[in-house]
Amino acid sequence: MAGSCVLCGERTELLYDDCRDFEYFMTNPANLVRCSNCRLVAMDPTPTRAELPLLYPPDYHSFATEGNPLARFLLGRYQRRQAGRCRKHLPPGGRFLEIGCANGDVLAELADQFPVVHGIELSDEAAAAAQARGLDVFCGTLEEFETDQQYDLIFMSHVIEHVLDPVATIARITSLLAPGGVVYLETPNVGSLDAKIWKQRWGLIHYPRHLYLFDRQTVRRLIESSGLETEAVRWEPNSCGWALSVQSELRRHGIDHSRAPRSRYYPLLLLAFLPMNLLDAAFGGTAFMSAVGRKSRG
Repeated sequence: MAGSCVLCGERTELLYDDCRDFEYFMTNPANLVRCSNCRLVAMDPTPTRAELPLLYPPDYHSFATEGNPLARFLLGRYQRRQAGRCRKHLPPGGRFLEIGCANGDVLAELADQFPVVHGIELSDEAAAAAQARGLDVFCGTLEEFETDQQYDLIFMSHVIEHVLDPVATIARITSLLAPGGVVYLETPNVGSLDAKIWKQRWGLIHYPRHLYLFDRQTVRRLIESSGLETEAVRWEPNSCGWALSVQSELRRHGIDHSRAPRSRYYPLLLLAFLPMNLLDAAFGGTAFMSAVGRKSRG
């Protein structure tokens, strides 16, 4: 299956044609392909704008309230850490935009500290939940978002891999950044040890919702495609790749019969596999990475 890479324009080649969804049990005819040049991994064919919301059921984990107390604690800790990272990139009186803000938990952490705190969310239900909290959230895509505002920080937490065109997305972000402004994004690392071991069964393929999968080189190339300067690409401590892969494998073999996105034991898997981050770091990095790009002040 030959096509063209959205990032460099070179030919793509079939990578996996047997991915399955053991989180939400959705079916999709798409395959995963990899660029023969830059090694970007992509889903082919990509969905249309009309099809995109249909990939996210109402119980999608980013939209639903976490019921498991341990999972709720871990998620809250993670979101507070994200908000803390964002504060470090915001000047006093800074203007903040989060793309893919879900229910608005990170926005809520920052709303009382900065004068402009905006969000964009594709899901009607999640956007409505954020708006009910008094947060300024637009329901739709970044392409549909209209504003005269320029932002000091634009944040995307595990969103860039979901968009239809990441190159166009970064270009649009660049146009919304103030001079010297920063884009801070987090995304799975397809170059990680667990991705290499689990291959087409890697949990963070998140089939069919992750339309693109980046490694350290391709995420840097993406940021610089619109003229931004890459300031940092870092591994982030997280065992989600291992935990989701194991959960999916247990379901694949009929050991776990749950139809919930996350089984009750899932938080325990997260804790159990945290020590693997030390091994991950020696073999391609962990399954999560963050990247920072800055717009020129000129």
